[in-house]
Amino acid sequence: MSAVPQTGLVGRLFPALAEASLRRYLSGQVASVLGSWTQNVTLNLLIYHLSGSAAILALLNFLLYGPQLIVAPVAGSRISSANAKRATLCVLTASLLLTGSLFTLSILGVLGVKLILAHALAIGVSSAVETPARQVLLLTSLQDATHTSNAVAMNTMVYNVGRMVGPTIAGFVYPTLGARASFVIYALALCFMAACVRSIATASTRRPARAESSLRDAVGYVMSDAFSARYLPILACIGLFAGSYQTLVPLLADKGFHDAARFTGVFFACAGAGSLSAALLLSSAFGPPASRRFIAWAPWAAVAALAALAATTRAAGSIPAFYALGFSLTFAATSTNATIQRQCPEHVRGGLVGMYGMAYNGTMPFGYLLVGTASEALGVRHTFAAMAVILACGVIAVIGWQRFKNSRFGA
Repeated sequence: MSAVPQTGLVGRLFPALAEASLRRYLSGQVASVLGSWTQNVTLNLLIYHLSGSAAILALLNFLLYGPQLIVAPVAGSRISSANAKRATLCVLTASLLLTGSLFTLSILGVLGVKLILAHALAIGVSSAVETPARQVLLLTSLQDATHTSNAVAMNTMVYNVGRMVGPTIAGFVYPTLGARASFVIYALALCFMAACVRSIATASTRRPARAESSLRDAVGYVMSDAFSARYLPILACIGLFAGSYQTLVPLLADKGFHDAARFTGVFFACAGAGSLSAALLLSSAFGPPASRRFIAWAPWAAVAALAALAATTRAAGSIPAFYALGFSLTFAATSTNATIQRQCPEHVRGGLVGMYGMAYNGTMPFGYLLVGTASEALGVRHTFAAMAVILACGVIAVIGWQRFKNSRFGA
């Protein structure tokens, strides 16, 4: 399978689209991400309707996303270019079975809170395995290694589009057609993604991969690589103390601006627009130089945005702050992931993708719990201020420790 040169404006701005494998992958990814967010938001609506409990709702989301912290790095260390396609298809099959189970139990009228939570845990584990499998598959299928950064960023762009559109679909489907319709939508999306994955020819036959790999190999690489040793811990701080801002959006809209319905949508849309802008920039031909030049500033942009949200009492000030927050989070996460993928040896790629998922996505569920608890004690604006201060201290601590280690051991 050969890359098709693209000389038009789109081809110059997004060179990775010259890869047929990427075009097939992204086609399936669009459907899969939209379906996944539609189902997960539907589960949120359904379990809140059944229980009326905010604590049960928080537990659901912890089960859906928490396994990234442990499962992703362990599973990623076992995934290589040789088995990424098979692993992805196995996970898609497992997801299809879980969705089919939810649909069947719903038809039988026995889908209660406990069964939803049990399915949420299984979905969370499946998703934690799927994340490194899909990324290794994507990067293994590329014929031109210079497209790595663009491909990772375009994958992020698709995810962020799904994160914005999927909840909207669920918000329409659930009250009008019911939860079963969301399950059907996701099942169809999974089938389409599986067909796209099966059509992708991987590069495992062209590039030899080391047969044995372990999580220890990935950890050893992170400890020895200056970039990974700095930016993965910084990304964990960002995920824990900035990525959890979503918990505070409805509270700020309600208590700060006294219009929860209107301003929740506006603030999420602004953050989503910032996130999408960062993904578009990084997936374009301008992405790699922008990443190298500005990645060190991304955590500080998040600190400034959080501080602005703590300080401003006007919507006109909060709107650009949410845009900047969404932009900085996606810029930091995508730049870190793309740079690590571009630089790392192939035999540790799966483990590194898993460690990336652990550092960013895996810390967010704990951030949700911390931020939710803090907001009850401090209030929403003081919580934003605390997040800014703690994030700044965390970034300073990581940089200071790395410099101390380098000077102490002459690294």
